Amino acid sequence: MRSRTRTVRAALAAAGMIAVALAAPAPAVAMGGDRPESDAAALQRAREQCGGGEVCFWYYRDYAGQPWRWMPSNGYRDMPSNLHDHVYSFYANASACFIDWDPAERRKVNIGDYAKVYDTSFGRRIDAVGPPDMC
Repeated sequence: MRSRTRTVRAALAAAGMIAVALAAPAPAVAMGGDRPESDAAALQRAREQCGGGEVCFWYYRDYAGQPWRWMPSNGYRDMPSNLHDHVYSFYANASACFIDWDPAERRKVNIGDYAKVYDTSFGRRIDAVGPPDMC
């Protein structure tokens, strides 16, 4: 009789824990989860993070994480090691020249240009950024 009582209690306890887990609110889902942030919301966030006269580069798609910022007054700059061949999104509040050295290719970027998913394009190749007259 005791072992049956223990089994019933254990089953009731497990059922109770399952019920609590199912009743708990779902955690917020970050970008890239089951409910991705809308394109408009992601773009608005990028605009807010990237100051006037800057080009901002993100290691992740959807402008996620902390951006690396470049301005034309910085002149030519090699991409930081974490962004070299790994710019997965960018937003431009300044004109610039994106540079790949091997094979040599340059892409002019204008104010207002952006890419939420740049790793399907030049973002996998970018080595440096410079003023627009380098293009």
